[in-house]
Amino acid sequence: MKASKLISATFIFTALIVSACATPFTQAPATQMPATPSPTQAAAGETSIVAGEKVKITWWTENPEEQYQQPLIENFVNGCQTDNPNIEIELKFTENLNDVLRTAVQAGSGPDIIQTPGPAFVAEYVRAGLVSDLTPYEQKFGWRDIIFPWALDVGKLDGKLYSLPLTYEAMVMWYNKKTLAANNWNVPTTRAELEKIAEEAKAKGLYPFVNGNAGWKGVNEWLVSTWYNNYAGADNVYRALKGDLRWDDTLFVEAIALLKDYMDKGYFRGGKQSYFATDFPEIEADLATGKGVFDFAGTWAFQNKPVAFTENPDDWDWAPAPSLRDGVRSSFPIGIGSTLSINAASKNPDAAAAVLHCVYSNPRRAAKIIHDFPGEWVVPITLTKEDFPVGTDPRFIRALEALAAASKSGDYGYTTWTFWPAKSDQFIIEQMDAVFDGKMTPEEFSRQLQEIYAQEAKDGKLPPVPSR
Repeated sequence: MKASKLISATFIFTALIVSACATPFTQAPATQMPATPSPTQAAAGETSIVAGEKVKITWWTENPEEQYQQPLIENFVNGCQTDNPNIEIELKFTENLNDVLRTAVQAGSGPDIIQTPGPAFVAEYVRAGLVSDLTPYEQKFGWRDIIFPWALDVGKLDGKLYSLPLTYEAMVMWYNKKTLAANNWNVPTTRAELEKIAEEAKAKGLYPFVNGNAGWKGVNEWLVSTWYNNYAGADNVYRALKGDLRWDDTLFVEAIALLKDYMDKGYFRGGKQSYFATDFPEIEADLATGKGVFDFAGTWAFQNKPVAFTENPDDWDWAPAPSLRDGVRSSFPIGIGSTLSINAASKNPDAAAAVLHCVYSNPRRAAKIIHDFPGEWVVPITLTKEDFPVGTDPRFIRALEALAAASKSGDYGYTTWTFWPAKSDQFIIEQMDAVFDGKMTPEEFSRQLQEIYAQEAKDGKLPPVPSR
């Protein structure tokens, strides 16, 4: 999951912690909950989707640096209003979005469009009756034919659609091409190749993996997502998410044990103390200067790498993390970084739905936003090279093409912040420190995770997991 401030992932993850630990939503009074709207829009593709008097649709979004605000207004707001002259869009850049939003919505107000940090957050709004059923609009606008099915299905609860994916992302392995070339290393695709490079890097005084979690403890879940999917295998992760396999199964215990073993061997910055003490600026600098070899992070880092590699912009690149067990295919652990819903208190749900449709209906507009606002608003729709403006980094286009191919083929893995329920995810974030520190064994970690997950399943709090 990426940052609300485009220089690191810290801020959005902080929102995750605050929300996960916050007081649960209370059921809103019935008078605040309008009936499921009946769409009155014109067919998708027509110039004006909403007929009648001009209406204002409000949307509170995260507060990026000023350099990214104007492109959103020019590319999205102005473009959508041109398509729909009867709609005025008020896009409000909001600090501490998740906290401010949930307070307003609980009070029966807030914007027409609700933006959350991920599907697990939407479930709270759904249970409290605070967001509208989007199923009629899905049918009206043909979203299933536009949005990748898995990403659309993540927004469903009890067969009804309550959210759309604004941003999708995946865990990958970043590296410095010059560092690999100088040491005659190839990008590893197997565990043996990865470990060989790690040992040689240690002998040369380099960090095999530059990751650290001082800036955000959630780096722990980035690693767990990668190790679970590339050791146990994405198919087995899916089985566990569906309750057909336990999290204390040998495969998952071994995945955590391997991660702990790599920490003990000093692959992560020389060991746990350095890992616990290192923040994002140093991580980026170490990769850019060749002090470290690999960085396991998400595709949101497309916003960071060009900055870190300013002096050598051609030297950075990415690849899928290698397979960590024989017979397991390397996969992209995919997730949703932000979601969009319609406030049940909105007086103009049809117009709000038309605005949501603008996010997905114009590939060139979506590609222009991605170009100008890297790592954010990466919508899960099919985009071609021709959709992107001249000058878009080909490494970014290659990543989006790879993720689109994985989405369509079903050959993808699962990120904890999208597919695990809140308490289970929080346990992973917090307790991997104890595993790394030797205060909890991989077996104990796995057993406790299974207990928490089973209870959340019993309580009906599991996020949707699309059929594989």
